Amino acid sequence: MALAAFAALLVFPSACKQVTTETLHNNANKEGTDIDPAEIARDAGAAFDETPRTLERVRLSSSMYARALDYESARSYEALWKAARTEAWLAEYSNDNVERERHANLGITYANTALKLKPDAPEATFYHGVLAGFIGDLDHDFGLDAVKNIESDMKLLMDADKDIANGGPWRAFGVLQLRAPGPPVSIGSLRNGKKNLETALEKSPEWPENHLYMAEAEFMWAKEKDKPEFKDQARERLDKYLLGTAAAPPAGFGFEFAAWQEKARALLDANK
Repeated sequence: MALAAFAALLVFPSACKQVTTETLHNNANKEGTDIDPAEIARDAGAAFDETPRTLERVRLSSSMYARALDYESARSYEALWKAARTEAWLAEYSNDNVERERHANLGITYANTALKLKPDAPEATFYHGVLAGFIGDLDHDFGLDAVKNIESDMKLLMDADKDIANGGPWRAFGVLQLRAPGPPVSIGSLRNGKKNLETALEKSPEWPENHLYMAEAEFMWAKEKDKPEFKDQARERLDKYLLGTAAAPPAGFGFEFAAWQEKARALLDANK
């Protein structure tokens, strides 16, 4: 899945709230009904995996996971991290911020519960960091703590060379470094962010989302270093992988590709 980045995680909080560590409540329903919660969780995963994805189908996946995870028997590590992935997708692509925030908070609860079962497991660690990023993006009062969570989660995965979501850890951390303020306020660094995005491209060289954020880094590099050739390079990259006549979405990722194209056009408009 191609999640990643955080729309604009800027860290200028008026207060420093903590990203929740809450897990699903312990008084889960027991068996004794005419439904199989584990089967509902599997169906929820299938609803998410059906492509091309749509908001309606992923919302269905979310509601099915919520129903299934009310039951203790459905709360496997796999069901929990996949539920977190569904909520992270909706936190990125839903139509309004109220809905996005609701899904981000539910998703991080699922991720926390998954990590309670399997501490440091790669999938749940990745989506925990992504969801923390969305929470910080939607409410900047969580910004400083969100950055700490993203940094901790992505560095854990990067140090272990765990590639989730097509270079996701390097992409997510690289975008954060591009956009966050620099020291002493935060961890922003154009040089380090660009290096991490280069690694994401090494991991998944054809993944359009990696090229989208690499182009963002190149535009910034061109301006900061007074190297206009990087501006040309960014434009060529966007044309080849996202906007040109030969650019095409990865199989099953038409919805996401359209969103990346919109971001690519906005990036070009901002860097005329």
